[in-house]
Amino acid sequence: MDQVGAAAPSKWSLAVTDIKEGLKAHHVWIITGWQDIKMRYKRSAIGPFWITLSLGITVAAMGALYAQLFHQKVAEYIPYLSIGMIIWALISTLIMESCSIFIQYEGIIKQIRLPFSVYVLRMIWRNLIIFFHNVVVLVFVYLWFSISWGWQVVLVPFGLFAIALNAMWIGLILGTLSARFRDIPQIVTSFVQVLFFITPVMYRASLLKNHMWVANWNPAFNLMKLVMRPLQGRLPSEYSLVFVAVMTVLGWGVALAFFSRFRARIAYWV
Repeated sequence: MDQVGAAAPSKWSLAVTDIKEGLKAHHVWIITGWQDIKMRYKRSAIGPFWITLSLGITVAAMGALYAQLFHQKVAEYIPYLSIGMIIWALISTLIMESCSIFIQYEGIIKQIRLPFSVYVLRMIWRNLIIFFHNVVVLVFVYLWFSISWGWQVVLVPFGLFAIALNAMWIGLILGTLSARFRDIPQIVTSFVQVLFFITPVMYRASLLKNHMWVANWNPAFNLMKLVMRPLQGRLPSEYSLVFVAVMTVLGWGVALAFFSRFRARIAYWV
Protein backbone atom coordinates (compact mmCIF):
# COMPACT_ATOMS: atom_id res chain seq x y z
CA MET A 1 0.00 0.00 0.00
CA ASP A 2 1.28 3.40 -0.90
CA GLN A 3 2.14 5.65 1.99
CA VAL A 4 -0.50 8.28 2.59
CA GLY A 5 0.80 11.80 1.99
CA ALA A 6 1.11 14.32 4.76
CA ALA A 7 -2.08 16.06 5.76
CA ALA A 8 -2.67 19.54 4.40
CA PRO A 9 -1.98 22.33 6.90
CA SER A 10 -5.02 23.66 8.72
CA LYS A 11 -6.47 27.12 8.10
CA TRP A 12 -5.33 28.15 11.58
CA SER A 13 -1.71 27.19 10.92
CA LEU A 14 -1.79 28.98 7.55
CA ALA A 15 -3.04 32.15 9.23
CA VAL A 16 -0.34 31.99 11.91
CA THR A 17 2.29 31.28 9.25
CA ASP A 18 1.08 34.28 7.26
CA ILE A 19 1.64 36.56 10.27
CA LYS A 20 5.04 35.05 11.05
CA GLU A 21 6.21 35.44 7.46
CA GLY A 22 4.89 38.99 7.40
CA LEU A 23 6.96 39.89 10.46
CA LYS A 24 10.04 38.25 8.95
CA ALA A 25 9.58 40.25 5.73
CA HIS A 26 10.30 43.47 7.62
CA HIS A 27 12.48 44.73 4.78
CA VAL A 28 9.39 44.71 2.52
CA TRP A 29 6.96 46.70 4.68
CA ILE A 30 9.62 49.09 5.97
CA ILE A 31 10.71 50.07 2.45
CA THR A 32 7.19 50.17 1.01
CA GLY A 33 5.94 52.18 4.00
CA TRP A 34 8.57 54.83 3.31
CA GLN A 35 7.67 54.69 -0.37
CA ASP A 36 3.99 55.34 0.42
CA ILE A 37 4.89 58.59 2.15
CA LYS A 38 7.26 59.65 -0.63
CA MET A 39 4.61 59.04 -3.27
CA ARG A 40 1.89 60.81 -1.29
CA TYR A 41 4.00 63.97 -0.99
CA LYS A 42 5.83 63.75 -4.29
CA ARG A 43 7.17 67.15 -5.41
CA SER A 44 6.05 68.69 -2.11
CA ALA A 45 8.48 71.12 -0.49
CA ILE A 46 8.02 69.91 3.09
CA GLY A 47 6.42 66.50 2.49
CA PRO A 48 4.61 64.94 5.48
CA PHE A 49 5.39 68.01 7.54
CA TRP A 50 2.26 69.50 5.92
CA ILE A 51 0.33 67.25 8.31
CA THR A 52 2.51 68.48 11.17
CA LEU A 53 1.94 72.11 10.18
CA SER A 54 -1.82 71.57 9.96
CA LEU A 55 -1.84 69.86 13.35
CA GLY A 56 0.20 72.67 14.89
CA ILE A 57 -2.23 75.32 13.60
CA THR A 58 -5.19 73.29 14.89
CA VAL A 59 -3.64 72.93 18.35
CA ALA A 60 -2.83 76.65 18.54
CA ALA A 61 -6.29 77.76 17.42
CA MET A 62 -8.29 75.24 19.43
CA GLY A 63 -6.05 75.55 22.48
CA ALA A 64 -6.67 79.27 22.91
CA LEU A 65 -10.42 78.88 22.37
CA TYR A 66 -11.17 75.73 24.36
CA ALA A 67 -8.99 76.78 27.27
CA GLN A 68 -11.48 79.63 27.77
CA LEU A 69 -14.52 77.39 27.27
CA PHE A 70 -13.27 74.82 29.79
CA HIS A 71 -11.96 77.51 32.16
CA GLN A 72 -8.41 76.17 32.13
CA LYS A 73 -5.03 77.83 31.97
CA VAL A 74 -3.63 78.03 28.45
CA ALA A 75 -0.20 76.88 29.68
CA GLU A 76 -1.79 73.68 31.03
CA TYR A 77 -4.42 73.05 28.40
CA ILE A 78 -2.42 73.43 25.18
CA PRO A 79 0.21 70.80 26.19
CA TYR A 80 -2.64 68.40 27.09
CA LEU A 81 -4.44 69.11 23.82
CA SER A 82 -1.29 68.72 21.72
CA ILE A 83 -0.50 65.32 23.27
CA GLY A 84 -4.09 64.16 22.85
CA MET A 85 -4.38 65.32 19.23
CA ILE A 86 -1.08 63.71 18.19
CA ILE A 87 -1.94 60.33 19.71
CA TRP A 88 -5.55 60.47 18.53
CA ALA A 89 -4.39 61.23 14.98
CA LEU A 90 -2.32 58.04 15.08
CA ILE A 91 -5.03 55.79 16.51
CA SER A 92 -7.90 57.13 14.40
CA THR A 93 -5.88 56.92 11.18
CA LEU A 94 -4.82 53.36 11.97
CA ILE A 95 -8.46 52.36 12.43
CA MET A 96 -9.74 54.08 9.27
CA GLU A 97 -6.87 53.02 7.01
CA SER A 98 -7.30 49.42 8.18
CA CYS A 99 -10.38 49.30 5.97
CA SER A 100 -8.44 49.92 2.76
CA ILE A 101 -5.27 47.87 3.28
CA PHE A 102 -6.33 45.05 0.95
CA ILE A 103 -8.55 47.07 -1.38
CA GLN A 104 -5.80 49.64 -1.94
CA TYR A 105 -3.26 47.03 -2.98
CA GLU A 106 -5.60 44.94 -5.13
CA GLY A 107 -3.18 44.92 -8.09
CA ILE A 108 -0.24 43.73 -6.00
CA ILE A 109 -2.30 41.04 -4.22
CA LYS A 110 -3.43 39.57 -7.56
CA GLN A 111 0.05 39.61 -9.10
CA ILE A 112 2.53 38.95 -6.30
CA ARG A 113 2.24 36.36 -3.57
CA LEU A 114 3.00 38.06 -0.27
CA PRO A 115 1.71 37.40 3.26
CA PHE A 116 -1.44 39.45 3.80
CA SER A 117 -0.03 40.63 7.11
CA VAL A 118 2.64 42.56 5.17
CA TYR A 119 0.00 45.03 4.03
CA VAL A 120 -1.18 45.55 7.60
CA LEU A 121 2.38 46.10 8.85
CA ARG A 122 3.04 48.47 5.96
CA MET A 123 0.08 50.62 6.99
CA ILE A 124 1.12 50.63 10.67
CA TRP A 125 4.73 51.53 9.88
CA ARG A 126 3.63 54.36 7.58
CA ASN A 127 1.50 55.92 10.28
CA LEU A 128 4.18 55.55 12.93
CA ILE A 129 6.50 57.58 10.69
CA ILE A 130 3.87 60.31 10.44
CA PHE A 131 3.41 60.17 14.22
CA PHE A 132 7.09 60.93 14.78
CA HIS A 133 6.79 63.84 12.35
CA ASN A 134 3.89 65.18 14.42
CA VAL A 135 5.91 64.94 17.63
CA VAL A 136 7.69 68.08 16.39
CA VAL A 137 4.54 70.01 17.39
CA LEU A 138 4.82 68.68 20.94
CA VAL A 139 8.50 69.62 21.12
CA PHE A 140 7.67 73.22 20.17
CA VAL A 141 4.83 73.32 22.70
CA TYR A 142 7.07 72.04 25.51
CA LEU A 143 9.79 74.53 24.62
CA TRP A 144 7.30 77.42 24.42
CA PHE A 145 5.83 76.69 27.86
CA SER A 146 9.20 75.63 29.37
CA ILE A 147 8.01 72.11 30.20
CA SER A 148 10.68 69.54 30.94
CA TRP A 149 10.52 65.87 29.98
CA GLY A 150 10.36 63.36 32.82
CA TRP A 151 12.15 60.02 32.86
CA GLN A 152 8.76 58.41 32.16
CA VAL A 153 9.17 59.39 28.51
CA VAL A 154 11.26 56.23 28.05
CA LEU A 155 7.98 54.27 28.38
CA VAL A 156 6.51 55.88 25.25
CA PRO A 157 7.91 53.18 22.89
CA PHE A 158 6.14 50.50 24.95
CA GLY A 159 2.86 52.40 24.58
CA LEU A 160 3.41 52.74 20.83
CA PHE A 161 4.12 49.01 20.64
CA ALA A 162 0.80 48.30 22.39
CA ILE A 163 -0.98 50.55 19.88
CA ALA A 164 0.73 48.82 16.94
CA LEU A 165 -0.05 45.38 18.36
CA ASN A 166 -3.75 46.22 18.60
CA ALA A 167 -3.73 47.99 15.23
CA MET A 168 -2.54 44.76 13.65
CA TRP A 169 -5.48 42.62 14.78
CA ILE A 170 -7.88 45.45 13.97
CA GLY A 171 -6.33 45.68 10.50
CA LEU A 172 -6.71 41.97 9.86
CA ILE A 173 -10.41 42.09 10.77
CA LEU A 174 -11.43 45.39 9.16
CA GLY A 175 -9.26 44.83 6.10
CA THR A 176 -10.87 41.46 5.45
CA LEU A 177 -14.40 42.70 6.16
CA SER A 178 -13.94 45.73 3.92
CA ALA A 179 -12.68 43.57 1.06
CA ARG A 180 -15.99 41.68 1.21
CA PHE A 181 -18.36 44.50 2.18
CA ARG A 182 -17.44 47.87 0.64
CA ASP A 183 -19.77 49.78 2.99
CA ILE A 184 -17.55 48.98 5.98
CA PRO A 185 -15.10 51.92 5.41
CA GLN A 186 -17.96 54.45 5.53
CA ILE A 187 -19.39 52.85 8.66
CA VAL A 188 -16.00 52.83 10.37
CA THR A 189 -15.34 56.47 9.43
CA SER A 190 -18.65 57.52 10.99
CA PHE A 191 -17.89 55.43 14.08
CA VAL A 192 -14.46 57.05 14.52
CA GLN A 193 -16.02 60.51 14.27
CA VAL A 194 -18.41 59.66 17.11
CA LEU A 195 -15.60 58.04 19.09
CA PHE A 196 -13.63 61.29 18.90
CA PHE A 197 -16.30 63.20 20.84
CA ILE A 198 -16.62 60.61 23.61
CA THR A 199 -12.85 60.29 23.99
CA PRO A 200 -11.15 62.86 26.28
CA VAL A 201 -8.97 64.42 23.61
CA MET A 202 -10.14 68.04 23.70
CA TYR A 203 -11.18 67.86 27.34
CA ARG A 204 -9.86 66.19 30.46
CA ALA A 205 -11.54 63.00 31.65
CA SER A 206 -12.14 64.63 35.05
CA LEU A 207 -14.78 66.88 33.43
CA LEU A 208 -16.98 63.82 32.88
CA LYS A 209 -17.56 63.58 36.67
CA ASN A 210 -20.43 61.11 37.17
CA HIS A 211 -19.95 59.81 33.63
CA MET A 212 -16.33 58.79 34.13
CA TRP A 213 -17.27 55.29 32.98
CA VAL A 214 -17.33 56.67 29.40
CA ALA A 215 -13.55 57.20 29.63
CA ASN A 216 -12.82 54.11 31.73
CA TRP A 217 -14.48 51.76 29.24
CA ASN A 218 -13.18 53.56 26.16
CA PRO A 219 -10.63 51.30 24.39
CA ALA A 220 -9.12 54.19 22.41
CA PHE A 221 -8.60 56.32 25.53
CA ASN A 222 -6.96 53.50 27.46
CA LEU A 223 -4.57 52.97 24.57
CA MET A 224 -3.91 56.70 24.40
CA LYS A 225 -3.04 56.84 28.10
CA LEU A 226 -0.17 54.39 27.62
CA VAL A 227 1.57 57.10 25.60
CA MET A 228 -0.10 60.21 27.00
CA ARG A 229 0.76 59.75 30.66
CA PRO A 230 4.52 59.14 30.10
CA LEU A 231 4.63 62.29 27.96
CA GLN A 232 3.04 64.12 30.89
CA GLY A 233 5.65 62.79 33.29
CA ARG A 234 3.36 60.16 34.85
CA LEU A 235 3.25 56.40 34.89
CA PRO A 236 0.44 54.54 33.08
CA SER A 237 -2.33 53.50 35.45
CA GLU A 238 -2.68 49.85 36.41
CA TYR A 239 -6.28 49.95 35.17
CA SER A 240 -5.21 51.00 31.65
CA LEU A 241 -2.46 48.38 31.58
CA VAL A 242 -4.88 45.58 32.53
CA PHE A 243 -7.59 46.90 30.20
CA VAL A 244 -5.24 47.04 27.20
CA ALA A 245 -3.74 43.63 28.02
CA VAL A 246 -7.18 42.00 28.12
CA MET A 247 -8.27 43.83 24.96
CA THR A 248 -5.11 42.71 23.15
CA VAL A 249 -5.54 39.06 24.07
CA LEU A 250 -9.26 38.96 23.22
CA GLY A 251 -8.74 40.96 20.03
CA TRP A 252 -6.01 38.68 18.76
CA GLY A 253 -8.09 35.62 19.62
CA VAL A 254 -11.00 36.89 17.53
CA ALA A 255 -8.70 38.12 14.74
CA LEU A 256 -6.89 34.80 14.38
CA ALA A 257 -10.16 32.87 14.27
CA PHE A 258 -11.62 35.32 11.73
CA PHE A 259 -8.46 35.62 9.61
CA SER A 260 -7.87 31.87 9.50
CA ARG A 261 -11.40 31.29 8.19
CA PHE A 262 -11.51 34.00 5.50
CA ARG A 263 -7.84 34.52 4.62
CA ALA A 264 -8.02 32.40 1.45
CA ARG A 265 -10.95 34.46 0.10
CA ILE A 266 -9.31 37.89 0.32
CA ALA A 267 -7.66 37.63 -3.10
CA TYR A 268 -11.05 36.87 -4.67
CA TRP A 269 -12.87 39.67 -2.85
CA VAL A 270 -10.56 42.57 -3.69
